[in-house]
Amino acid sequence: MISAQFNKLLASLEHLTDKQVKDVEASLRGDNIIQLIVAELEQRMIDKPQCPHCYSGLINRHGKAGLMQRYRCKNCLKTFNAVTNTPLARLHYKEKWLDYLQCMIGGKVLRESAKTCDINLKTSFRWRHRFLQLPATMKASLLEGIIEADETLFARSEKGSRTLKRKARKRGMKAAKRGRSKDDWVPVLTVRDRGKHTYEAVLSSVSTEQLNKELRGKIIKDSVLCSDGFRPYIKFAQGNDLIHKRLDVAAGIRVIEKVFHIQNVNAYHSRLKAWMERFHGVATKYLENYLGWFRFLESNEKPNKNNLFEVQQHLVGT
Repeated sequence: MISAQFNKLLASLEHLTDKQVKDVEASLRGDNIIQLIVAELEQRMIDKPQCPHCYSGLINRHGKAGLMQRYRCKNCLKTFNAVTNTPLARLHYKEKWLDYLQCMIGGKVLRESAKTCDINLKTSFRWRHRFLQLPATMKASLLEGIIEADETLFARSEKGSRTLKRKARKRGMKAAKRGRSKDDWVPVLTVRDRGKHTYEAVLSSVSTEQLNKELRGKIIKDSVLCSDGFRPYIKFAQGNDLIHKRLDVAAGIRVIEKVFHIQNVNAYHSRLKAWMERFHGVATKYLENYLGWFRFLESNEKPNKNNLFEVQQHLVGT
């Protein structure tokens, strides 16, 4: 930069707001986590050049776009950059990402987040689900000790779909069938140990087969499984060398030996349901994303926009 341009830049800094001054200071210090993550992804491309489309290592530099280096594959002839095929691909307004993440920390709905960050509602929707792709997959990989298991139900929803697989219903209408009908309800399995490690899964039904499929290799043998008297839990415990403590809630047995209960997982469900109410119904196809969002908030005592975005650093290892 020539001296005249630099002096003009210095003069313009006098008119910055306090927030803008802090943003400039953070940028100069290099502690903007977004810049750091993008820089890591670009460095990965330099260290291990690979086309994200055909995985060929024969690539060339191919100009720049949006201050990011672009590449062209010699094999498939497609162009790409360091964030192609990651949740950050094709997302603009990088300077607003952290502000949007702060809205997510506060649990703001789409319209409120869009207004706060001065972005379009469609952009707000796209950003939310892109940023939730990784938290949705980050579940406890191993559970041990005293483990509580229970399921909760969410209304099946095709919110936002252009075509419905069933007849449309108005709010407040009764379910089409009695009980836990698959047409009306979606079961969410929650398995949580006393270390607050949580595994959740949206199931088609709560059956022994489904439990084995979801929890295979995730529970250490000889752990204690606490559940209600639902038969699939009993069969699952027997087939996986687990000590089973059955709580007969209907008979008033809520605690066994003053230690074994499912109160922690039930309290977790209560907090989850209360938090979900602000969204006025979540489409079933996005339910996993919202579960991951809540798990992140639960696992961080004082969540902030930076440690939510730090989850995206897992992209570097993929």
